[in-house]
Amino acid sequence: MQKIDTREQILEAAKARFGHYGFNKTTMVEIAKDCDMSAANIYRHFDGKNDIIAVLAKRIFNSQETKLAAIASQDSPSYSEKLHSFFLEALLSTHQYVTEQPKIREMVDFICHERLDLIQSNGKKIEHLIETILREGVESGEFDIDDITNTAQAFKKATVMFHTPLFMNMHSLDELKLFCRNILNLLIAAIISRNQD
Repeated sequence: MQKIDTREQILEAAKARFGHYGFNKTTMVEIAKDCDMSAANIYRHFDGKNDIIAVLAKRIFNSQETKLAAIASQDSPSYSEKLHSFFLEALLSTHQYVTEQPKIREMVDFICHERLDLIQSNGKKIEHLIETILREGVESGEFDIDDITNTAQAFKKATVMFHTPLFMNMHSLDELKLFCRNILNLLIAAIISRNQD
């Protein structure tokens, strides 16, 4: 039990320091000091800063994936509305994290260059959830799609700015919400079944 508590203490201290001072300026010694322990003790739990940031990134991805999976699994009379809810949640959760972590740019840069596997894994999970919504929409007769997998990939790529931290500071949240709605309306118009009234 003590080992788990110590790990959590280290992760919380590192998250706070990365968020305030930035990833590059933070040292293991400083994280250790924040935890009232020696740097050697931290190395018993993590290989280094890179290991810590990877664990934190996985947690962020897992949290977002859980929220999006809940939306994808909900019953809905309209799969178009479900797509809107899905991408709005992706936007809001990404925006919230960026707001809480003002120095996120350094962390994102590190993950993009050193742990691209985490981003790719997260991307595949999100695509799978989009695919689930699209498939159910086809089965209900709301959507008319020949290739669901490629369409899910297209939806994800076309909406990349709404689930990528680096875009969050380029526009206000209200503007991002509007852009998200407009892009989704265009994408959904392309897949709506022509047999619908």
